[in-house]
Amino acid sequence: MIENARNWFVGLSQREKILVGIAGLLLAGLVGYYGIARPMFDAMTAAEERYLDAVERQARIDAKVAALQLPADGAASKFGRGIDVFVSQSAGETGIAVGSINPQSDNRVNMVVESAKPTALFGWLARIEREGIAVESLSVNPAGNGTVSATLTLRSH
Repeated sequence: MIENARNWFVGLSQREKILVGIAGLLLAGLVGYYGIARPMFDAMTAAEERYLDAVERQARIDAKVAALQLPADGAASKFGRGIDVFVSQSAGETGIAVGSINPQSDNRVNMVVESAKPTALFGWLARIEREGIAVESLSVNPAGNGTVSATLTLRSH
C-alpha cells in the first residue's frame, strides 16, 4: 500500500507534487484545528463554567448552613475581630474577588469587589448581615461573563 502511494507520488510532475504537498498541509491544519485545538478549547471552557457554577453553589450552601446555625431567637451574633479582617476572610471563603478593603473606623469599612457572581455576592451579604454587619451603601455594576463588580460600605452594629 505504501509502495503504491510512493510510486504514484514519484510519477507526478513537480507542479503536481507541490499541489499535493499544499493539500497535505491544509489537511494537517484542518485535522489539527478541528481534531485537537478546538476540542481542547471547548473542554477548558466547559471546565471553567463548571467551576464557576460550583463556586456559586458553594456560596448558596454556605448561606443556607449559616441560616440553619442562627440562634433560635434570630439574634445576630457579634464577631470577635476587626470588621476589615472579618469581611476580608469571609469574602475570600465565599470566592469573591476583593479589590481593596479600606477601614474607615473601628466599625466601618469601604470595600471594592472586582468580580463575583451575583448570587454569590448577595448570598454573602445576607450571611454577613446575620453576623451583625449592615450594608450602608452598595453600588453594583455588570462586569461581563455573568459577573458583577461592586463598591460597598459596611458597618458593624
